[in-house]
Amino acid sequence: MNRLLQSVSGQVFILWAAALVPTVLACLYHPRLPDTNPQVLQKGEILLDTALAWGTGVLWVDARSAADYAADHVPGAVLLNEDQWDAQIEQLVTTWTPDQRVVVYCSSLACRASHKVAARLRDEMGLDPVYVLKNGWDAWRQR
Repeated sequence: MNRLLQSVSGQVFILWAAALVPTVLACLYHPRLPDTNPQVLQKGEILLDTALAWGTGVLWVDARSAADYAADHVPGAVLLNEDQWDAQIEQLVTTWTPDQRVVVYCSSLACRASHKVAARLRDEMGLDPVYVLKNGWDAWRQR
């Protein structure tokens, strides 16, 4: 019985050690998820205070649905979402001036539509600079 207990204890230790190595490696080298702290900015994002400080030098682009835009939006914002891109891009082109910074927003922190629209404006339209409003429409409503 004593010999069996020693054998089982040895096997348990070997299994534990074998599991520990990949666990430590995963902790050290696993890619981190993006920080969801509302004040931590990802590449291309800005806070509302920054955009407001730019004053009239901003063209606001609403990447939400037409129904959300119709219900309420940032004053002077242009509606441009991926679903209606071809129909809506002309209004943006006629409204934008080269001295303006473009700030795209959508519903909230979890909404990725603003990042997609901003990327298309940079890549397809050649606009620069184009920013994404951190926390989107939620940030505007809570100001």
